[in-house]
Amino acid sequence: MFKRFLFAILFAFLGFIALILFNTFRFSKTIPVYPSAAVTGISDSAAVHLSRAIQIKTVSFGDTLAIDTTEFLKFRGFLGTTYPAIHQKLPRQIISEFSYIYTWVGKNPSLKPYIIMAHMDVVPVEAIAEKNWTVPSFSGMIKGDTIWGRGAVDDKASAIAIFEAAEQLIKENFQPERTIYLCFGHDEEISGKRGAAKIAAWFKEQNIHPEMVLDEGGQVDTEHFPELKRPVAVIGVGEKGYVNIDLVVEKPGGHSSMPPTETAIDILNSAIEKVRLHQMPACITAPVHQLFERIGPGGGFVNRMALSNQWLFKNLLIHQLEKSKETNALIHTTLVPTIVKAGIKDNVIPSVAKATFNSRILPGETSEDVLAFVKKAINDERVTVSKQQISLMEPSNTTSPDHPVFKKIEALTYKTVPNVIVSPYLMVGATDSRYFRSFSDAVVNFAPMINAKGFHGIDERIPITDLHRMIFFYKMLMTEK
Repeated sequence: MFKRFLFAILFAFLGFIALILFNTFRFSKTIPVYPSAAVTGISDSAAVHLSRAIQIKTVSFGDTLAIDTTEFLKFRGFLGTTYPAIHQKLPRQIISEFSYIYTWVGKNPSLKPYIIMAHMDVVPVEAIAEKNWTVPSFSGMIKGDTIWGRGAVDDKASAIAIFEAAEQLIKENFQPERTIYLCFGHDEEISGKRGAAKIAAWFKEQNIHPEMVLDEGGQVDTEHFPELKRPVAVIGVGEKGYVNIDLVVEKPGGHSSMPPTETAIDILNSAIEKVRLHQMPACITAPVHQLFERIGPGGGFVNRMALSNQWLFKNLLIHQLEKSKETNALIHTTLVPTIVKAGIKDNVIPSVAKATFNSRILPGETSEDVLAFVKKAINDERVTVSKQQISLMEPSNTTSPDHPVFKKIEALTYKTVPNVIVSPYLMVGATDSRYFRSFSDAVVNFAPMINAKGFHGIDERIPITDLHRMIFFYKMLMTEK
């Protein structure tokens, strides 16, 4: 009897091991390589045009702060003189003074149109950080094979690449098969509510349902998947939500020479620490699961075993993903303090201390879930916790990787980037295209730049080869039927 019991355990154990190995080896396969085309026919002046665009300081400072209208008008003039064929041939609508819709009428009105997007505004450069830049931050300097300056990556490279592609095709008397709308927002960095939101509202009012909406977001990565030894192009198919949570503490202050045992700053600091010590629960969403499906077969044995047997190794997988800020953001609703304010003078204990947490919300969760999590984590009635309504966005719906639009961008990426692996991706940041997701199931985020540097940080820059590749990519898209 005892031997039968041992044999039963042994057979169960062997079956368990066999199942793990079966799933692992079934997951192991060669990821195909598709032929790519040489990037040709791109004007040498494109780099100069991006350089000039960077020098115009179209800065968005904050949701409630004014923009420098002179710079945005200067950018409008720059577009008009740099791309005369577009401005002669394509009707332009001006939205909220500084956002634009260009209509490129196609030959076949029965085909649904494409919307190709980019934004023209950039984030500011902190004055204290200017000294850390290799070149002046708005110089647009071209050094060797690289263009430097704020907006080189986000997102003037995309805007200039779209204009360059369309200008060249119009000069060649090309007319697309379907109508193409070229849309450029001026306030993406401060929520896009005056630009892209109103552009999207116009399309809804006109009852225009686009076949495709393409915006910035996904890129080509050669750094985060070393085992693959191949570039990975991630195409955004959905976006995390966005909410700001405010913490406020009010407590009588006084003279700094006679401090109480606890001040408003102390209470606020404790509240911040409590929130930062915990994360909202991890979740592997559909786009992240699809990313694993695409890249997993090319990894090492251990990675393949974990990814193909998530029913057993899910917790271990999550633990590994949490070690990197990039992958942690894919599986968690994130919360981080971005603004802290207190005090007006060095010898005065402030009576009010405030902090703002920025949260990016996973699909399946809501801003109310974030608010409830923060309140529970702090658990202190002295801290008032509220969510801002400005810039609030719940997580978006997603575009299926089986959708023809995803497959089209995937195919163009294979043609544009040699030896590339293409995968769906969950956008951890917000883009203007989110305003189209409520009435389009074909919104994707991608531009074929490789390892973009300095995004929202110091030494933002892009290689000229990336700019040329992007122009080539947009030209192929515009000439597709």
